[in-house]
Amino acid sequence: MRDLSCNIPRPAPALFGAALHVFEMLAGTSLISAGAALGIISGLGQTTSTGTCSAMAEALGIKIGTAMMLLYGVFMLAQLLFPGERLCPGRLLQMVPVVLQGWILNFFKYRFAPFQQLAPESYPQRFVVFAAGMVLISMGFTCVKCCRLVNYPPEAFCALAADHLHLRFGTSKILLDFAYVAATLLISRQFGLGGGIVREGTLLFALCNGNLINLFQPRAEQLFDRLEAHRSPANG
Repeated sequence: MRDLSCNIPRPAPALFGAALHVFEMLAGTSLISAGAALGIISGLGQTTSTGTCSAMAEALGIKIGTAMMLLYGVFMLAQLLFPGERLCPGRLLQMVPVVLQGWILNFFKYRFAPFQQLAPESYPQRFVVFAAGMVLISMGFTCVKCCRLVNYPPEAFCALAADHLHLRFGTSKILLDFAYVAATLLISRQFGLGGGIVREGTLLFALCNGNLINLFQPRAEQLFDRLEAHRSPANG
């Protein structure tokens, strides 16, 4: 599915419609950030993109949300340089949710009291926390992708690549997740960060995230379409 930030096939939204899309994007961004924080707290290995951001943060001595902004900026550049694609300044709007997520992720990771108090000890408890985070992240990515406002740079790049390679979006997302794992291992080895960032949870997320998005996407699209229908002229 082609990234919608360049070609939105409908007229400019009314005020209610625009507010609805912004709300959907903020909901998705918050779900992703909360899920990423839970993945870190679980201690079973961070989720794929979060693991790469965490490795970058430790290597560069910055906060994880700031590292995420840098990483996603690379995907922004990759889209602008993608072979066969026209230059689309509208893609720069993808950095809006990135900046928001960077701030929200830093909030959940370093300041949100309920998460700071979570301390799962047994393996089942840690797995439940990790699984909850994984589901929240997948739901969040689905919300941002389906809100028809703007997409995240990595997911927009996946949509662009999937369109050119004739793949499902979820399949391209699985490939991206494994690329994240490889990058995290490389950074960890290069800077001596240890192997705690990548564990069984990281690999599980790489396997499940794309499939969860494929599961959630039709339902999210139906929900958003019903909400959108309420702003039609017939509904006032």
